Amino acid sequence: MIRIDHYNVLIADDEYMVRQSVSRRIAEIDDSFRIAAECQDGKEALQALEGGNIQVVFTDIRMPEMDGLELAKQIHEQYPEILTVILTGYADFEYAQEAIRQGVFDYLLKPVSEDKLTAILEKLSLRLQQDYELPGEDGAQGRGSEAIVRDTEKYLKEHFREEVDIGTLAEEYGFSAAYLSRIFTKSRGESPVRFLTELRIKEAKRLLATTDEPIARVGELSGYPDQFYFSRTFRKEAGDNPSAYRKKNKG
Repeated sequence: MIRIDHYNVLIADDEYMVRQSVSRRIAEIDDSFRIAAECQDGKEALQALEGGNIQVVFTDIRMPEMDGLELAKQIHEQYPEILTVILTGYADFEYAQEAIRQGVFDYLLKPVSEDKLTAILEKLSLRLQQDYELPGEDGAQGRGSEAIVRDTEKYLKEHFREEVDIGTLAEEYGFSAAYLSRIFTKSRGESPVRFLTELRIKEAKRLLATTDEPIARVGELSGYPDQFYFSRTFRKEAGDNPSAYRKKNKG
């Protein structure tokens, strides 16, 4: 087990605003991840990797000089310990799926949503914890990790309709979001983000089946103020879009 202060992240994207947005959101969601380098193409990213202690790379698929797929291939061959996440639009979705078959850790669709990025960071944390240990990861021992898991579960059940920041919640306990995710997943068999999603979809199903609230309002009451994101998430979880689910289950 290698002990490090935090996980170092490299972001490769030729769009400055995308790099800044992903950097800022990562910092806000989980402070166990730190941005160590930002690069605008694959060649620059490979140069940065030569002298850096990097654990995670986020890379866009489409970049000049060297695209994200070639960068991911080079990383897999030269630095197999580094976890690579592909950033892609819908048009390149099939390429992202192929990249995963070739060793990429995961992918994120643009525009990157906070929920999806949070889920990816939790997934990365669980994988990185197999090889690395962060300071303060025994911070729960004073109270007992099971008590903290129960408190977290209670908080999510009471606040799932609101915007939930797992990083801020973890800070109140005095440790990282990665550690909170780790002990929650170990105890409950699923991550806090997954647990939160299930609570929200369960409430959405109830509202669709028992009320005449508009779809957008059902999304808001279930914790999804963005109607497009709500409909996409609901369909993924329930197998139908909200309107179809209501038609089948109303009354």
